[in-house]
Amino acid sequence: MYKAAIIGAGFISARKHLPAWLRLRRKVSVVAVCDLNRAQAEAVSREFGIPAAYNDVQQMLDTERPDFVDICTPPGTHADLAVTALKADRHVLIEKPMAMNVEECERIIRAERESKGQVTVAHTELFHQSVIEARRRIKRGDIGDFTGMRIFYSTPVTLMTADPDHFANRLPGGTIGETSPHVAYLSEAFIGPVRGIWARGQKILPEYPWSPFEDYRLELMGDYTASSVALTYTSKHSAFLLALWGTEGILKIDMQSKVLVNYDRVNQSPWGIGLSAFKEATQIATGAFTNGVSYLAGRFRNIHDRLIGEFFERSVNGLPPAVTSADGRETVRVMNLIGKQLQSKHAAAISIGRSANSKGWATP
Repeated sequence: MYKAAIIGAGFISARKHLPAWLRLRRKVSVVAVCDLNRAQAEAVSREFGIPAAYNDVQQMLDTERPDFVDICTPPGTHADLAVTALKADRHVLIEKPMAMNVEECERIIRAERESKGQVTVAHTELFHQSVIEARRRIKRGDIGDFTGMRIFYSTPVTLMTADPDHFANRLPGGTIGETSPHVAYLSEAFIGPVRGIWARGQKILPEYPWSPFEDYRLELMGDYTASSVALTYTSKHSAFLLALWGTEGILKIDMQSKVLVNYDRVNQSPWGIGLSAFKEATQIATGAFTNGVSYLAGRFRNIHDRLIGEFFERSVNGLPPAVTSADGRETVRVMNLIGKQLQSKHAAAISIGRSANSKGWATP
């Protein structure tokens, strides 16, 4: 029986990674949880029936000797923890982003070269079945030559922006620092390496002075195609939508409902538009129903199940990681460039926000 250990006892660890590991209990046993907050580590270990809790990583590695180490801690700690685990020859899964900057990524990569273990980076959205299928269709030529994409991401204002103590508000460029890894690696998966970046932020909500921006526009340019990204942190609603287009078709993905739609609107007559809308609604209803049935029947695999399952199987069988340390480094490079642009004096659009004393719009 293989052994795994989790570093970090916060939300991502307890609600996303640990449940996925426990569904692999016939192949691997989670032997320990480690967190600087020993009480929190003990609470998580009790909740999930994990045998041991630690607040010292080296002690955990020496005592438990796990085959796999899953790092679910804040990004600023990733490099030191990953290097420590790699020096012990463990396979390492690192939550996104891989590290805070390219230099830290290089430290991890050097340690990986000298280790018997290998690194996988948790670019979780790549493990959506809808994303996997869209990449397959594009590669197969179903929408002709791929020519571009768009991402729309809405994070509820209460989740990060409204909290003055949330770490994301202190990241370079603001809350986008928490979200930009997702849009970076998803864009790279379709357009290839990012060669150019244009990033702008707009301050919309003056009632949150600790937040530098709440609305962002990004253009990520590849060699032949580009990804246009709109991110908002102003609404109470959550949304995560992708559009992918080619010379012969368009694909649309709702990343939350996990539904992939083939958008067909060649005929722009009223009849053609109506038929297109009917086909789209049918695909949405069918996809939602199928996902619901799979979930109720216990056959549904979420993105963390896929991520951790592939991490385990590929490591055990000596196969290359699904998301390599080089992939993680590239995403961090793009993320850093976005943050740097947003911190420059030319990055902010004209600040237009709601006056605290007015129901309308005004310059603060």
